Amino acid sequence: MVAVVQAIYPKYDKTVQSKCENGDAYGVSLRPDAMAALYAHFAPELAEGRKAVKKDAHRLTCRISARLETADYEALQRLIEAEGYATTQDWLTATVRRYIAEAGETE
Repeated sequence: MVAVVQAIYPKYDKTVQSKCENGDAYGVSLRPDAMAALYAHFAPELAEGRKAVKKDAHRLTCRISARLETADYEALQRLIEAEGYATTQDWLTATVRRYIAEAGETE
């Protein structure tokens, strides 16, 4: 939204946007020409004509994730690098495959 209004008013930024969204508290509102530009750009009837964004273009679409304490994350990154893996993805893939093979679940 900010980019649309910035085309008309170059000094418009996220701070001003926030004040416009809370106009009752700040006494600020969008000018009619800026509001018209927003309506023209984000009109619901135009949404159908827009190209849908692909959610995931990756070859491997299944994901796993975990949240770690900062110290654990940093230690893990050091160990992954020390073992010679280029990325965490490479390490995790190797670890999962090794775990599956050890459990006897391979095809």
